Amino acid sequence: YRLCGEITSSRLEIKTSGRYTYEMGRALAASPDAADQALFRDWYGFTRELAIHSAFSVNEQERNMARHFITHALELEKKPTDVFGDHASCTAALVPLSPSPDHMFWFEYNFLYVLAAEGKAAKSALGDHTKSGYDQRARFYAVSAEGQLGYAKNVAEYLLFLAETTGMAAPVACQVARAKLGRYAAYSELLADIAPD
Repeated sequence: YRLCGEITSSRLEIKTSGRYTYEMGRALAASPDAADQALFRDWYGFTRELAIHSAFSVNEQERNMARHFITHALELEKKPTDVFGDHASCTAALVPLSPSPDHMFWFEYNFLYVLAAEGKAAKSALGDHTKSGYDQRARFYAVSAEGQLGYAKNVAEYLLFLAETTGMAAPVACQVARAKLGRYAAYSELLADIAPD
């Protein structure tokens, strides 16, 4: 990012949407709210199931990528990675892992959950633009105030990182913004600063 900022004199555009679902997962995983935690566990379980299914796909590219994502997660947790003998072995290796937004299969597949009909990992359920898909999407509108604050802080921290690293904003301005961000104890405080009455 720093090099791209230097080469373009900070005149660049960065696609950030994929990062936002990751930051939502981080927020839900860290939230003290039980419903937020349940949503993250369901979300994580979806990506795990999709990764396991894809790891045994007849499509070589899909299979290789899924196995790479699974292996990365197992290595991160310092677990054995020789788990691709069969579907059951792979499942048995992944199910005991504590759900984490830092597991690569979650990072790579998480966006598919938002419109997955009934939260199912079946390929036929993905990208469902019917009522079932939008009912699934609605789960994200019920996130707690704690989850919303965590998400907003995560996104803002990421944007500050990009702004400072690419030279779009001065380091001092980013430090001031980070300090202000750190003081918010409630989502309502952040909203009041963004859109005061």
